[in-house]
Amino acid sequence: MKKNGTAASFLLPLGDFILIVGVFILGYWLRHFALSNLLESMFGISNYFRLGLWNYIVSGSVMACMELMMFRTFRVYRQEFGIASVEELSWILRVSFIAVIITFAFTFASRQLMFSRFVLIFAFPTTSIAIYAWHGLFHRFFRWFSLKSGRGIKVAFYGYGSYARELEEYMQNNVSIPYMTAGFITYGKTEDSDSGEVLSFETDSLLFGWLHENGIDELIITEPELSREDTASLLYNCEQENISYKLIADISDLVTRTTRVIHMGGITMIESVPPPLSGSSMILKRIFDILLTIPIMIILLPLGFLIAAAIVIDSGFPVFYVQTRLGREHRKFRLVKFRSMKVGAHAEKNDLLPEEKHELLSKLKQDPRVTRVGRFIRKFSLDELPQLLNVLAGTMSLVGPRPHVPEEVKRYSIKHFKKLEVLPGMTGVCQVSGRNDLSYREMVKLDLYYVDNWSIWMDLSILTMTVPAILLRRGAY
Repeated sequence: MKKNGTAASFLLPLGDFILIVGVFILGYWLRHFALSNLLESMFGISNYFRLGLWNYIVSGSVMACMELMMFRTFRVYRQEFGIASVEELSWILRVSFIAVIITFAFTFASRQLMFSRFVLIFAFPTTSIAIYAWHGLFHRFFRWFSLKSGRGIKVAFYGYGSYARELEEYMQNNVSIPYMTAGFITYGKTEDSDSGEVLSFETDSLLFGWLHENGIDELIITEPELSREDTASLLYNCEQENISYKLIADISDLVTRTTRVIHMGGITMIESVPPPLSGSSMILKRIFDILLTIPIMIILLPLGFLIAAAIVIDSGFPVFYVQTRLGREHRKFRLVKFRSMKVGAHAEKNDLLPEEKHELLSKLKQDPRVTRVGRFIRKFSLDELPQLLNVLAGTMSLVGPRPHVPEEVKRYSIKHFKKLEVLPGMTGVCQVSGRNDLSYREMVKLDLYYVDNWSIWMDLSILTMTVPAILLRRGAY
C-alpha cells in the first residue's frame, strides 16, 4: 500500500499539471483561431496583437505550479473529505480562482500586456471541472486496483455499535481510500463475539498480536463507553506497536452549535464558534442568489411556458402545486412547484405507501398518482423550476437544506433545529448525493454537515454538481 500511495502522490499532481497547461493551450487555440473571427465581429476584439503559444505555456506552467502548491497547502490531495466529492470540488474551485488571480498578476508584472484575458477567464471553470473529473477517475481506478491487488488499507474497528457500522458502510461506499475491513473487536465478551462476527481478546498483547499477524494498518476506535484509562492505554499501545489509529469524538449528542478543536497550554479543548452562515456571509449568499437567479429565470422562461402548456393539455388546471413549508427561523412560506400529480393526490399517499414506509419524505418509485407530463418533469427535476420565485422572494436559497415539512419539524431533536437557522435550498448536498435513494437519517446528516461547513465555494460546487445529477437522474422519481 505504501508503494501505491507513493505512486498516487506523484501521478495525481502530474496529471493536474498537464491538465492546467493543456487548458491554457486550448484557451489559446480558441481565442486566437477557433473564435477569433466571432469575437472580432460581435465584440470588436482585435486579434492582430497576440502573444505566441510559448507565452501561454509559460503562464499555464506558472498557474499549474501555484495550484499544486496550494493543493498541498490546503490539503486538497487528502482523500478523507467530510462529504467526499462536494467538499473536494469546493476546494478545487477555491484554489483555481486564487491561482487565476495570481497568474493575472504575474502576466501584468512581467509586462505581458497583450495576454488574453479570455484565456484566464476560460481557465477558471475549465481547469476546475477538468481537475475534478481527473481526480474522480484517478481515485476510482486507484481504489479498484488497490482492492483487486490486495494492497488496500486494512482496518479493524474497536467497537461494534452503531458508530462502527455506519462508519464502516461509509468507508466502503463513499470514500476514495481503498479501505479493507478486517474485523470488529469488542472490549468485552458479547453474543456477537460468540458467533465469530466480533473478535474478543483478553489482553492487549493478544489484540496487538492479532493486528500484526493480519497486517492491520489502522485501528478505528468507535467504542464510546470505553473508559478514559482504557482508551489512553489503547492509544499508547498503538503508538508503541506502530499501528495508526482514529478515535471518534463522541460529542454530537452534547453540542448543537458549530465547534472547533483548539489547543491552549498543551490542553486540547472544544470551542463553540459562530456558524459559518451568519452575519455578512448571509448577505453575500443573498447577493449570490439574486445575481444567479435573475439570468437563470430569463433563460428558462420559455421552457417554463412549455411545461405549463403541457400540464394543462395533459391534466388540466392548476399548473402549479403550492405547499406550506417552514423556512429560516420557523417562518412559514408557500413553496411553488409545477404540478406533477393529479389533483387531490396528497390525500391518497397513506393508502399507497406500505405501513413501514410511512416516513415523511418517502416517495414511491412507481406512483400511480403521477401524470404523464409529471413523470417526465420529475425525471429531470423540472417540476422544481418555479422555486426560483421563492429564491427571488427570499424565502429560499439556490443551495441549502431540504425545505422543511411542518410535520417533519415536529419530530426534530434539539440538534436538528440547526437546519432552521438557514434558508432551505432548491438544491443541496442531498440532491447531488442520491436524492430519494438516501434514507431519512442520511439526509439529515448531510443537511447538518452543510450548515456546519458552509462556504460560497461549497454552494458553487453543489450548483456545478447539480447539472450532472439532474442529467443522470439518480434517485429521481
